[in-house]
Amino acid sequence: MEVDKYSAIIEAVLLHENEVVPMERLVKYTGLEDKKIREIINELSVTYEQNPQHGITVVEIAGGYALQVKKNILPEFKEIYNIKEKSKLSKSAMMVLTIIAYKQPITKNEIEATYGVAPDYAVKILLEKHLIQIVGRKDVIGKPLMFGTTQDFLMHFNLKSINDLPTVNELKSDEFVIEDNSGEMD
Repeated sequence: MEVDKYSAIIEAVLLHENEVVPMERLVKYTGLEDKKIREIINELSVTYEQNPQHGITVVEIAGGYALQVKKNILPEFKEIYNIKEKSKLSKSAMMVLTIIAYKQPITKNEIEATYGVAPDYAVKILLEKHLIQIVGRKDVIGKPLMFGTTQDFLMHFNLKSINDLPTVNELKSDEFVIEDNSGEMD
């Protein structure tokens, strides 16, 4: 098979799977090495991004690749398919999620020590939404549960890995201003 055929196969797999496809699966399907697959995906991504007639793009998320609707047409796409915004997290749930993301693995007591408020309800909501998970027990008296983020967390925030979280300096920039959305749901 020539490169164009591999490109077509990878594109078709990403379309058919309709989820994040891990690199291991792409290697298995094509027989190509990681490096070659990354080159092909990069070429696909450039093709999609440079041509405004394409409504999709390839993104690297949660250790794999997926096709996504381009951000510039997302409002129209959501309107066509009547896609409603997911319920937003409350400020307290978002704060607890942030603490977990940056300090994982972490216990409820450690979250409370950082945040100053008991995180029980926020942790319950985040577990239900599959944004966090129990990752073990801390080896101290009482063996409290430790929490960490999930693959769903990475996908929800379009992150390749937890290492792609913004640094504290980036968070202080004007790009990350918290808006007051009164009436948010937990």
